[in-house]
Amino acid sequence: MSPPLPSVPDPGAAVSSVRPPAPKAHSQPLSEIHARALYRPLPPVELDDDGYPYSDSLPVESRRHEQARAHLVDVVQARFVGRANVFAASELGFYFERGNRKALVVPDAFVVFGVEANPDLSYKLWEHHRVPDFVMEVLSRHTWRKDVHDKPALYADLGVREYWLFDPYRTRRDGGAVLEGRRLAGRGWAPVAPCATGDGFVSGVLDLDILVAAGELRLRDRETGEIVPNLTESIERNKQSDKRANEEAARADREARKSGLEALRADREAARAETAERRIAELEAQLAERER
Repeated sequence: MSPPLPSVPDPGAAVSSVRPPAPKAHSQPLSEIHARALYRPLPPVELDDDGYPYSDSLPVESRRHEQARAHLVDVVQARFVGRANVFAASELGFYFERGNRKALVVPDAFVVFGVEANPDLSYKLWEHHRVPDFVMEVLSRHTWRKDVHDKPALYADLGVREYWLFDPYRTRRDGGAVLEGRRLAGRGWAPVAPCATGDGFVSGVLDLDILVAAGELRLRDRETGEIVPNLTESIERNKQSDKRANEEAARADREARKSGLEALRADREAARAETAERRIAELEAQLAERER
């Protein structure tokens, strides 16, 4: 099995203590200021014990949506394995105003540092007191305008440190890139810096390079320069690793059998020699007896 990525320090620790844990103060609730950015559940919906929707009938948008979301979450979970205060999720509702069931966004994927308990049905800001550090939206024909034009201002006001857009099917009609990263700078956004190789961008929050390869979202370890395997590649690596292990075990078994057979042959030869020596001694004794 492929080993998990090594645990690394929390790249958000240096600034998390000074980052405001709650949205900035405004004369109006953010849900009113950024009403166009909110998510409206598609009936029928399921409600938690407090009456907040956590599931609706919206279907998965595409295979690449699911792959991108799952890959990012899997890599983050593996990278920070053993740490209980790093939470990553995909398609989980994020409520940012207590008592307002309409103050809801559902990022395709997000990561939060400093969260001890893992939310289950939804992520409620007043329960966990931490705004997501990293948010990624995967664009589609139906959502790209909201993701590109409406959500950035809301996420900036909430205090999200990095906001990423991935457009796997090139649905944007504004000339935007397939992959775009933004970091919070003051009250607005600044573009994320490209990585040294020029084929992706540096996520300062995750301490990973983010790039697109063969149309898929990929993450690259900045120390080793290796692209983190996706699920298909991990399965194939595990198969190859198991195959090599089985071949090695079979070879060792053959060597052991061969060594045991050679030892048995040596024992037989020794036994024959010992028998021959005894027979010779017996014949010599008989000859000596006759010559007396």
